[in-house]
Amino acid sequence: MSTEPALYTIRVEGLLGATALSAFPLLTAEHQAAQTVLVGYLDRSGLYGVLMHLEMLGLDLVELSCTRCPQGSSPDPDASPPA
Repeated sequence: MSTEPALYTIRVEGLLGATALSAFPLLTAEHQAAQTVLVGYLDRSGLYGVLMHLEMLGLDLVELSCTRCPQGSSPDPDASPPA
């Protein structure tokens, strides 16, 4: 996993309000159906920090994807490299 910032999309169950969203100041939020989608550039420590906050808030992670990962890195070790 690279330490360079990458664009992550993080989907959690539930519609987060302003107080919960304040835990993620570097991410933009959008509500989709009954879920909240958080998007933003994070480096490795930032990603782990977001995941820690999700855990501390008791939120259910639905999906984590890297849409613009640095070449040679992916959050999924089984993912195939970009073509």
